[in-house]
Amino acid sequence: MSNLNSLKNRISVVTNTKKITKAMQLVATAKLQKSKKNLENIRNYKNLLEETFNELMQNVSLKDLKEIFPLNESVLKNLYIIISSDLGLCGSYNSNIYSQINQHLTKDDLVIFVGAKAYLYSHSWIKNENIVQKYFAYGDNFNYALADAITKDALELYFGGKVKSINIIYTDFINNIIQEAKTFQLFPFEVQNQKSSLKANVEFYPNAETILKNSIPLFISSMIYSLGNLSKISEMSSRRNAMENATENANELIKELGLEFNRKRQSLITQEINEIVSGADATQN
Repeated sequence: MSNLNSLKNRISVVTNTKKITKAMQLVATAKLQKSKKNLENIRNYKNLLEETFNELMQNVSLKDLKEIFPLNESVLKNLYIIISSDLGLCGSYNSNIYSQINQHLTKDDLVIFVGAKAYLYSHSWIKNENIVQKYFAYGDNFNYALADAITKDALELYFGGKVKSINIIYTDFINNIIQEAKTFQLFPFEVQNQKSSLKANVEFYPNAETILKNSIPLFISSMIYSLGNLSKISEMSSRRNAMENATENANELIKELGLEFNRKRQSLITQEINEIVSGADATQN
């Protein structure tokens, strides 16, 4: 009987756990559907921004480009903006970010953490003075104010000669099943003296060089905003998939425990019947 009670308790625990994972799955699904409404706009905005900026660079001489984008070649440190989640239970989302951290970061690099998980993973070996800023509990949306604040810190470090490059570790949303962690260099831009592909002559005022220089913060903050939102969508999708798998596993376990419970109960009933029959036979004899 104790075995039956133990199985009943296990079934009860798994059933309660399934209710939690199912609820989390539904919440993640709702958030994902809401965020995906802006996915196409985010991608289009990012692509248009890159295209426009590249066109602008192509209208500036190579000499001026190198003056606008000074290369801090003698600097050894790099800056990494790392976007992870604040919460767990989102499958391999954070572990994929950890792989990028292990692949690219050194203990001397400077870091801006967006999300608590990457900080908790790496703060033990990253020097405290190399942590530029931490942004935790930033919600379900990566807003422009956050992107602007990160951009300000990043550009101050670069133009102050403190870092060689500005990089971002984020997660790209491929589809509902696939999300890919990536590392992308935001600054300095790759300088190429290419012929402009503009179909018509464009007149820049006061000049292309000034516009390009003043557009650097806008470009970087817009890229951080776009990649940050792709990361949030990836996190929600990964969490929904993880909770869906957990719910399915709970259903399978409940089914297995139910079968085991029925087998043991049947065995116990058979044993009791045999004992009754044996007792009756003994009485007759």
